[in-house]
Amino acid sequence: LTFLKGRGRSAAMNLVPLETPSGHQARSNHVTQAFGEAGSVLLRDPGVGRIAGGMESTLEQHLEDTMKNPSIVGVLCTDSQGLNLGCRGTLSDEHAGVISVLAQQAAKLTSDPTDIPVVCLESDNGNIMIQKHDGITVAVHKMAS
Repeated sequence: LTFLKGRGRSAAMNLVPLETPSGHQARSNHVTQAFGEAGSVLLRDPGVGRIAGGMESTLEQHLEDTMKNPSIVGVLCTDSQGLNLGCRGTLSDEHAGVISVLAQQAAKLTSDPTDIPVVCLESDNGNIMIQKHDGITVAVHKMAS
């Protein structure tokens, strides 16, 4: 899969596209578009990046909606300190710190601060895709097809 990145560059990644649980096209420059036109709904709503002040229910709804996709078996959101903000399925509180650190370390591999890397952990059983945006790190565990 090849996807466009900022400033006219592109990068090839061996990823399986995610589909939105609702079937609507995703509208994000982040986790969703990195995996094709359809993707997880987690980062398309600007409210998700602002958890404080009553946005917990918005995050919870995004977690529930994401888990409705039958190929997705886990989802987790964490802050930059590794605090679990919400999770479902195979990804739990014990994974929050590692997921946060992986996203932070991946960001150090690029000199372009606008380049937001996606970490993909691949196994025979599926992929865990991780991306940080606006202080929130999102991990999605998708089963192999």
